[in-house]
Amino acid sequence: MYYEVYLDSIFLICFCMNRYLLGLTNLCLTCTATHVRVWAGAAVGAVGDLLALLAPAPFRPLLLVAGLYGMAGVTFGCWWGRGLVRIAEGLGACFFLLGGALTLFLRLLPGSDGGLARSAVVLLLGAVCYEGIRLMALRRRKNRSSCTVTLYGEDGHSIRIDGLVDTGNSLTEPISGRPVAVLEKRIWEELYPRQSPPGMRVIPYHSVGKPAGTLIGFPVKDMEVEVGGIRRKCREIYIAIWQDRLSETGSYDILLQPAMLEL
Repeated sequence: MYYEVYLDSIFLICFCMNRYLLGLTNLCLTCTATHVRVWAGAAVGAVGDLLALLAPAPFRPLLLVAGLYGMAGVTFGCWWGRGLVRIAEGLGACFFLLGGALTLFLRLLPGSDGGLARSAVVLLLGAVCYEGIRLMALRRRKNRSSCTVTLYGEDGHSIRIDGLVDTGNSLTEPISGRPVAVLEKRIWEELYPRQSPPGMRVIPYHSVGKPAGTLIGFPVKDMEVEVGGIRRKCREIYIAIWQDRLSETGSYDILLQPAMLEL
């Protein structure tokens, strides 16, 4: 039996599907991978898929695993530890979600029974599934995670800003174990234009997609958080100062740790 395989078509399909998969994982895990990293990771994964297809059968599983590992590492900058486990879980969940939706549409497509649909059709349906899942995830995350935060500074001065409850944020002050919020520097300077409060701490952090480092943090007595119309007072917490913008779109100015809402 003779099969004619177009390697360029296979590479293109694998590349685009990997791009969709990594984009959803980056969104669902609230990672910080850039667009360049996502595209580079998709290319690495597609090369691994292609090599696995061309290699002898005993080596295919190894090449597939190596391709996935390289894809995750290049995209998120994490090569071992808990971060890699978290990424693998996210990739697996998004793979079954995206693959299930795509398979359903392909089966419903007229004339697709008994063979593969054309590459253009697969790519188009993959893009539709990706965009639909992405929009649903964005809407769900916005409804569940967005909040309004009131911070109090010098001489009773207060400021209201938009915040995000980041489920991936487990940042704590190493001595007391108190939860830490991450605030943009420009907001902090509005609250304390002359001098920061006493009790400065050096807070180590690690973010998926970015190298580990340290942040300067300060204790605050309380802040008010409003989520879904419910107001809560968060007391005796720490705020770490972030030099750049937390959101490229400016949709939030502070990242909260979920444990803060339980205090």
